[in-house]
Amino acid sequence: MKFFLDTADLAEIEEAASWGVLAGVTTNPTLYARTGGKLADFHNHIKRICEIVDGPVSAESVAMTRDEMVRDGRELAALADNVVVKLPTMIEGLAATKQLAAEGIPVNMTLCFTVPQAIMAARAGARYISPFVGRFDDISENG
Repeated sequence: MKFFLDTADLAEIEEAASWGVLAGVTTNPTLYARTGGKLADFHNHIKRICEIVDGPVSAESVAMTRDEMVRDGRELAALADNVVVKLPTMIEGLAATKQLAAEGIPVNMTLCFTVPQAIMAARAGARYISPFVGRFDDISENG
């Protein structure tokens, strides 16, 4: 089993890293905003997380089109060797995943709600898939 944090809080990340159990972090601009961060500084914040974490750091793109996602993905991947580009499981995200994976950039597909979506994400080249099981549990469905 691997322990990943879903946060942008540097103190939380540093604490978990100090225990020796942290395998990686997944984050996004919304989580960063909750810490008081601004979107303009998101890339610098990702660099700081990557300095703390000895493992993959999934950083989410906020782009909506495949070309924007590919451009953003390349920028995110250039921040540190352990960055994994996080993209939404949707048509544009699948197309961007295919392109980024072909370039050797690791992708984590998020907002994955079904097994068919996970299969498509894997076929597109995603290295990781973030299932949103808890969202089903939140609405009294069986996650």
